[in-house]
Amino acid sequence: MPVPSRVLLAHYDAAERERLARFLREGGAEVFVASDGAQARALAAKQAPSLALLTCMLPGVSGFEVCRGLGEVEAGVAPVPVVLLSDAEDPYVRARARHVGAKRVVFGSVSSAQVKELLDEEFAGSDPLDVAAESTGKGREDHLFDDLLTARKPVIGESLLARVTDPLTGLVNAEYLSLKVEEECKRAARYGQMLSLVVIEVKGFDQLVERHGRSVGDEALLEIAGVLLCESRDVDVAGRIGAARFHLLLPNTPAEGARVVARRIGENLRQRRVAVEGAELVIAVRMGLAAVDRDGARAGAAEFVRRAEADLASAQLATDGQGVALRGETPVEPIEKPAAPPAAAKPAKAEKPARSPKKSRID
Repeated sequence: MPVPSRVLLAHYDAAERERLARFLREGGAEVFVASDGAQARALAAKQAPSLALLTCMLPGVSGFEVCRGLGEVEAGVAPVPVVLLSDAEDPYVRARARHVGAKRVVFGSVSSAQVKELLDEEFAGSDPLDVAAESTGKGREDHLFDDLLTARKPVIGESLLARVTDPLTGLVNAEYLSLKVEEECKRAARYGQMLSLVVIEVKGFDQLVERHGRSVGDEALLEIAGVLLCESRDVDVAGRIGAARFHLLLPNTPAEGARVVARRIGENLRQRRVAVEGAELVIAVRMGLAAVDRDGARAGAAEFVRRAEADLASAQLATDGQGVALRGETPVEPIEKPAAPPAAAKPAKAEKPARSPKKSRID
């Protein structure tokens, strides 16, 4: 197996770039080094590498976005296999990586032996990494993982990653997300930070599945999950909390910032389609929002989520599919249908013509 002769290496840390570049050169590769996402893209276009090693946390353009671009097939240009590097195990780094087409994720410090294995591996035609792959176990130090590990008896052979992720979408599951919301609410209260939560629900999901089958519904959910992963920051938490409902938790983010994110999600989804028997279906969603500012951060997790769900309820009655808070209005409560006027009010208005001006003209 010939060693890849041209490798793009992008890492934010200068010492780590130098270390990995040395390992690659020792393996016989020609190395092109970048310190940020924009530089990595420019080098990829100019040098046409046969392999790319990118850290997820590149400044400017993230490693995930660079990976997506390198994996896109263009006329006369072969896609570049990408290996993503992550400093620590994360429940959904694998999910992000799978969505953008990475071939592998390496967690922690990369050794010389691992670099040699990557150089010797044949990536052409291989499937993207499996989101349910075994975790390295480094996340066990996180108290949220500890809570989940002690909450229920593990299934035999079940990995830690599987315990906290939704098996279909690769997003975190409702159990983990609930703990994360509670943790972020406490942090916001303690440090006076802002916090936002966006709720996304697929319109007519039951009818979609009934008409076109479960596989089409699953494809729609996967598209939404991919959009959430790519439109969120590394500190944000995207999770699936119901059959067709998602939460996106945005730490240290005010309501206006959350509205910007929600608009980007909506715009991205409008460009997505699900293929059904030769036709394409648009993925339609409703969205709601709740936010706490520095002064109101002491609201509990349950109340915080209730407000977001209430705003989603208002979106069900709105033509734009957006809740009151998402449109920038107040309060964050469901929009009530206008009440019918009391029956007794009509006769009261009808008494005025009895003293009609016509009579006075006749007099």
